[in-house]
Amino acid sequence: MKKLMVIALALLLSMAGCLESDSETKKAEVGEIILVQEGWDNHSYQYWNAAPMSVGNISMMSLENHTIGCDVNITLELSAYFHEPLLWEQGYVNYTLTYDNETIFTTVLNYSMEVYQINLTNVSGGNITVEIQSNGSDDITSPEPGDFFIALAEFEVYDECYDCEEES
Repeated sequence: MKKLMVIALALLLSMAGCLESDSETKKAEVGEIILVQEGWDNHSYQYWNAAPMSVGNISMMSLENHTIGCDVNITLELSAYFHEPLLWEQGYVNYTLTYDNETIFTTVLNYSMEVYQINLTNVSGGNITVEIQSNGSDDITSPEPGDFFIALAEFEVYDECYDCEEES
């Protein structure tokens, strides 16, 4: 029993050193740019039909309401593979972002992988609308996979710290 108490006491003493910290914790200082929100919006689709088909999606990147203008950085990784069939046009994916009823970004891909950086300044909350339209098929005579797209978007909202204090 004494051995168990000695081991438990040694563990507690060793953990006590981990709980203490000599460094000071700091809040953000006035004027410092800080990350206040982050989020993701991801979509993908693979066509399994022999004839052409369309798919669409509308979603929102919801930004928390801020009383002052913020900066929003969006990183979009968009991959697309649409084969060229003999009987109809090649498929595509159209990816569009709108904010405050204004298109801020749009692209159309049919065979590539692209990474985009979209930066907005002086944003005051609301929503960024993501609209995806796609048309594709699966060529059953080809060993290649059916048409597909993958859209991975990450957004970060940065704000300048106005009411921050240093904590010791």
